[in-house]
This record gives sequence, C-alpha cells and structure tokens, in this order.
Amino acid sequence: MKGKEERYFIPFLAVSDMLTSVVGSVNCIMLDVMQTTFTNNILCKIVFYTIALTAGISLFLLLSIAVQRYLIICRRHRLNLNSRKIMVAVSVCLSVACSVPFAVNYGVNEHFSESRLVGYRYGRLKHGVYLSGLVYAIFFINLMLFTVLALVFLYGRVGWVIFKHFNAQKLKQTNVSKETSTAEKLPNDSITNNLQSKTQELKNTDGSYSKPAVNPEWKNDSSIEPTQSSDVYTESTVPECSSSAAKNGNSTQPKRLKKTNRSKKRRRFKNKFTLMFILITAVSIVCYMPVGMVVLLEGIFPDFWERLSETVAATVLWLYHTYIINSIVNPIIYAFMDAEFSTALKALFEKCKCSKYYSK
Repeated sequence: MKGKEERYFIPFLAVSDMLTSVVGSVNCIMLDVMQTTFTNNILCKIVFYTIALTAGISLFLLLSIAVQRYLIICRRHRLNLNSRKIMVAVSVCLSVACSVPFAVNYGVNEHFSESRLVGYRYGRLKHGVYLSGLVYAIFFINLMLFTVLALVFLYGRVGWVIFKHFNAQKLKQTNVSKETSTAEKLPNDSITNNLQSKTQELKNTDGSYSKPAVNPEWKNDSSIEPTQSSDVYTESTVPECSSSAAKNGNSTQPKRLKKTNRSKKRRRFKNKFTLMFILITAVSIVCYMPVGMVVLLEGIFPDFWERLSETVAATVLWLYHTYIINSIVNPIIYAFMDAEFSTALKALFEKCKCSKYYSK
C-alpha cells in the first residue's frame, strides 16, 4: 500500500466506524422502539457499554491520528511501527476503561408521566448510584472537552504550517517564473550582440562592405558561409554553440522538472491527507458534543427525561444519537478525498459486477 505509514490508522478507524454504525444503529432502534417497555436490566447495561465502547475507540483513534499528523507535519518526526501499535492499543484500553461506568450507572428505571407510572425506561439509574453517576458525568464531559481542545490545538498547528507552506510555494513559483523569463531573454540578446559586432567588424569606414580574404583551407569549411542577401560573412559556429548549450540545458531541465513534480505531488498528497483528517475530526466534534451534554445533564438530573415534553424529548433523543452520523459520514469523506481509497472502492465494485455477469 502506498503511503503505508500515513495510512496505518485508517483500517482500524474504518473497522471502528463500521462497528459503531452497526452496533449503535441496532441498539438505538431497539431502545427507541421500547422506550417505556424495556424491562431487561442486564441487556440495557450491555447495550450502553457496547455503544460507549465502539464510539470511544473511534474518538481516541482520531486523537491518535491527530498526534501523528502533528509530529509529521510540525515536528518532522515519524513514529515507528511499535509506537503506532502502542497508540492503537492505548486507544482501545482507554475506551474500555471509560465505558465501564456506563454499565454501572445505567440501567432500567421506572418511568413516570404526570406522577403516574407509565412503564420502564432505559437510562441513567435514579437511585443508589447518584454520586458515582454525577462524578462520572463530570469526568465524561471534561474528557470530551479535553479531547476537543487537543484536536483543535493539534490540527490548528498543522493547518497553520500547511497555510504557510502554501504561501511559500506561491512566492517561490512567482520568483521562479520571473527568473525563467529573464533567463530566456539573455541568450537571444547575447547572440544578437555577437552577430552585430561581427557585422560591424566587416563594415568599412565608408559604409561599404568588403569581403575578407578567405584562406584556401577554409573554402571547404562549412563553418564559414556567405549569406544570400549580401557578401557579409558570418560565423555559423556562434549559433551552433548557443544551440548546443541550449540543448544541454534542455536535457537537464526535464530531470529537474520531474524531481520538482514528484516532490510537489508528494507534498500535495500529504497536505490533502491531513486536510481529510481535519474534516473528519471537525465532523466528529460536531456529532459527539451533543452526546456529552446529554450525559452531563443525565448525571446532574436523574429525572432528566421525565422533565421533558414529548416534542423536546424527541429532539434531545435525536441529538443523543448524532454520534452515528459521524461513523456514516467518515467513509464518504474517505471516498471523496482519498484517491487510493476511491480507486480500491471502484475496483471492488467492478469485481462485483464482473462476478454477477459471469454468474448469469
């Protein structure tokens, strides 16, 4: 795979996004359908734990990718394979540790509406674990704020370096174009001046031209030729020398252009790859922040859902599930901004089409 080091985290992030999309969608549909008829306490704890686990892995992997991009772009430091493996393992372990309190503090509660029992609902437990639930809610929102600030700082530094690089490239291209135009004019001017000086030497003081004495040995020499318009003799070796020098210059120029184009292509790939992760991170922040706010409100107010009207509860419930949007949008961003990913995806679809065609 091209750019293997650059793409090391992508397979893990893709698997995590896929699990988050599948697990989150199935669990949320099940919970939404049985909002007041959910009675299995153990299943409720498993559902919340798996949702938090898969979503947490995605978020911590994004933080690991931000650290890697910061080190590559800003510090010119590349992580070795062991360091990247450790970062993936730490992301999984942190997600497991941060998801355990969901299994402790969440379960099935009696749900009241207008002081009347209407059923049983999943969510933050109201009794017995209020203090631990409050502490975890505060810890959870602080962890999310720290993650967001870290992502903003890291990608802010990366974006600033890329911005300065683009400005430097524009200035460099402007200077190179000016130097190229100046260099193109110089050989023509020098040849013209040389020819004028040769012509002036052959011109007499009275304004007439005289044919210089030609050595018999030069008669068959092709380097001295009479012009058809006059008797002035010019040395054809001058333009020949200049043309040979130009040929030598032109022969080395494609090599320089190839090297320049290759380095530009490499930098363009690196910058586009970084911008792709900046966009993915921005979408993740927008999708995860509402979830953090709802978890904080659940920790402070155990009867948070009972205080809401049906319309407001439906809106808050939709915000509670926005993390799934992040896992769905990420592959779309890969497809549009990662050329190798889109090429592999097209090849996969072509193989599927061919297999269907031959099966018929």
